[in-house]
Amino acid sequence: MTSLTSGKPTDKWAFLLPPGWARVPTPGTGVVYAPTVRMAGIAIPASITETELFGVVGRSATEVAASLLGDAQESTAVDVDGRPGARVARTLGEAPGGAGRPAAGTREVTYVVSRDDADGDWLVLSFSTSWTSGPAEQLADTLVAFFDAVMTTFRWTGPGADPVNLPERTVPGSA
Repeated sequence: MTSLTSGKPTDKWAFLLPPGWARVPTPGTGVVYAPTVRMAGIAIPASITETELFGVVGRSATEVAASLLGDAQESTAVDVDGRPGARVARTLGEAPGGAGRPAAGTREVTYVVSRDDADGDWLVLSFSTSWTSGPAEQLADTLVAFFDAVMTTFRWTGPGADPVNLPERTVPGSA
């Protein structure tokens, strides 16, 4: 039998999401978080995908992010609850509208966080939002700011972690 206190602080995590978001485990690939409730009558065009990478030793967070996402328009070093990482962002699409359809685009923001330097374990949290008009693109900008705010509530909660200021209404991460 495994002790409940065995493991590392980075074995589990949690972050705060507003009401109306669901956590949906997916076979083999991780977890998807998606809004299930309209806000002010608007369906929120966004999702967060959680993935873990194992055995990627000797690479920086930026290198790991680049291997996953290719070229990013923005890349910033970040600290996620005491662990080094990278925040990368890119805009895709912006396809011209045709047949009366507006232009469309997608914004992706990904946080790649080192869980264990020696083993090369990484946590990847990717946010995606899309738009089909100018006002919806402004909403996409706001949703990116929302995801950055969610990441400020991220805390490691595994054995030995000391989650300071852990919000009461958190969403658990995978273990």
